[in-house]
Amino acid sequence: MSGEITAENTFAAIDLGSNSFHMAVAGATSTHLQMIDKLRRPVRLGSGLDDKNNITPETMDRALKCLELFQHRLRGVPPSQVRGVGTNTLRRARNALEFNERAESILGAPINIISGREEARLIYTGIVYGRHDNRKRLVIDIGGGSTELIIGTGINPVIMDSVNMGCVSATQKWFSNDDSISKQFEKAIRKSQLELRAISSQYRSAGWDVCIGSSGTIKAVERMLIALGYSKQGISAEALEDARKHLLKKGADVLSSISPISDDRRAVILGGLAVLIATFRSLEIDFMNVSHSALREGVIVDLAGKKLNEHVRFNAIADMQRRFQIDKEQAARVNATADAIFDAVKRAWGLDDEWHRPALHYACALHEIGLSVAHVQYHKHGDYLLSNADMLGFSRNDQNMLAGLVRYHRRKVATGIVNRLSASHRDKFCHLLVILRLAVLFHRTRATSAPPPLTISVTPTSLIITLPEQWLAENPLTYADLVNEIEPVKSAGFTLAIHATSR
Repeated sequence: MSGEITAENTFAAIDLGSNSFHMAVAGATSTHLQMIDKLRRPVRLGSGLDDKNNITPETMDRALKCLELFQHRLRGVPPSQVRGVGTNTLRRARNALEFNERAESILGAPINIISGREEARLIYTGIVYGRHDNRKRLVIDIGGGSTELIIGTGINPVIMDSVNMGCVSATQKWFSNDDSISKQFEKAIRKSQLELRAISSQYRSAGWDVCIGSSGTIKAVERMLIALGYSKQGISAEALEDARKHLLKKGADVLSSISPISDDRRAVILGGLAVLIATFRSLEIDFMNVSHSALREGVIVDLAGKKLNEHVRFNAIADMQRRFQIDKEQAARVNATADAIFDAVKRAWGLDDEWHRPALHYACALHEIGLSVAHVQYHKHGDYLLSNADMLGFSRNDQNMLAGLVRYHRRKVATGIVNRLSASHRDKFCHLLVILRLAVLFHRTRATSAPPPLTISVTPTSLIITLPEQWLAENPLTYADLVNEIEPVKSAGFTLAIHATSR
C-alpha cells in the first residue's frame, strides 16, 4: 500500500452492539492505519428483545434505519472491505438471521455474528494496535449485554472470556424497581461478582503490568469521575468507590447534572458502573487506563491485515485437528483432490480463491471431526461440534456454513440447511458441498495413492467427470460410489455424469 489514502485502501467496520451501533472508517497506508471517520448511534438492541428473545419490530426498524444512515457514509468503500459484527444481543436473538438478511441488503456487506471469545480477541487487537512493547495487559470492555476480559502479552491475547453482564442488561435487571438506590447497587454489584466468580482467580493469578478499559461505559465513567473531581485521568478503585458513595448520598438524579455524560449513556450508566465496580473488586484492580479503541478498530485491523486473520483461522483449525485427533494425512489427501476439482469448476460456478477456496479447505480439514465421538453418523456429530465450538477468527455464520458442509459431506443431502445460513454464505454453499462430497469419495479407502488426473467438463448446473477405464476397473467400489453420488448431487441442484475413457 502507498502513503496515499484512496477508496481501494479504505476499510470500514460496523459494531452492532447491544447498546449502540458504531461505525469506523480508516485508511491503510504502507505504514499505519489512519482513522478517517467515526459514527455512533444509540439503538438499544439489548433492551429491544421480547419475552421470547426476538428483536421487536420497533427495535428492528430503529436498527435498520441506523444502518441506512451508515450506508451513506460507506459510499466509495469497496464492499469486500466492509465488515459488520454482531455481539451479545444478536447471539441471543432468535430472529437474528432475519435481521442479518435485512441489514446485509442495506449495507451490501456481510454481518458476522461473533462469539464472545472472538469479540474479546478483536477488542484486544484494536487496543494493542500500534503499541510495540511486550507489557502484559489486562483489557476489559463493558458492552451493553456482555463484558469481555482479556490478558495478553504484546500483541498476543492469552486468556479470553466473555461474561453475560453489561450496562444495558444490568440496568434492566437491577435498577428498574422501586428499591432504594443503595439496595439496587448492592444487588447489582453482588450479582455481577457472582458472574465473575468462575474466572476471577485465574485472572488474579495470571497478573498484569497494566490494565486498560475500553467501551462507551468505561469512557463515560472516566468522564463522570473527572467531573466529580475524583480523578484527573483514568479510573482508580478509590475513585470508583467515592463515586458510588456520592450517588448513594445524592441519589440517581444527580447524574443529570453531570454534563459530560450524554442522555442515552446516562440511561444505562448505573448498570455499567455496578459492573465496573464488581470487576475491580473481583480482580483486585487498582487502576485502569482508558482506551478510545475497541472492537471496531480490531475489526479494521483484521480487515486490513487479512494475512493476520487467516493466520488466526489457520491456528483455530490446527487446534481443532489436535484436540479431536483428526487424521491430518487423510484430510490433506481430500484437500488436494478438492483443490483440483475447485480449479476445474471455479470459473463456471463463480467461485473465488479469496473466500470460497479457504472455506472448502477448512471443511476438508475438519470433515472427520465427528469420528472423535463415534463412527456411526459421525457427520452429524461433526455438525454439532462445529456449530457449538469456540473458534477464533470465525463468525457464527462461518461456523454454520462449515458445520453444514461437514453435516452433508456424506449420506443424504438436505438443502434446507441453507436456511440457517446468511445470504452471503448461502450463495455458493451447494457448489462447495458437491466438491467436498466428490473429494471425500475419491479417498474413501484411505489409500495413500492419489486418484488419476481428473478430466472435468462443467456448466453452471452440471459436471461430467471422465476417468480412465482401467482405473475404474481397478477401483470398483469408488466407481460404485461415484455412480451412487448422482442422486445426492441432483438433490443439491446439479447433474453429475461419470464417463470412462480408454486413454
